[in-house]
Amino acid sequence: MTDIVRDDATRWRQLCQTAYFELEPIRLLQRVVEARGAVLDRIEDSLSKPSSGEQSELRNALETLSILQELAERDISELKKRIQARSAGYAHSKKREVS
Repeated sequence: MTDIVRDDATRWRQLCQTAYFELEPIRLLQRVVEARGAVLDRIEDSLSKPSSGEQSELRNALETLSILQELAERDISELKKRIQARSAGYAHSKKREVS
């Protein structure tokens, strides 16, 4: 049983670390969702016997994941705007060539 608990404690940390270092916004969102799920599972598992040190780490992880999610969503939004602007500019230049 302690191996399962230890594996759960290690798993959420590994998933968070993977998310922390992801640079590609879409993959970052996927990694945040996975890491957040593992953190929430760990919080739920440890409710009966909370360790104040780990609880603090888990809260910090959730806060960091929320910030990463916001940044990834902002980056994706900016990327969409740039793509739309390029598409509009391309369509406008093609329209001029035809005229």
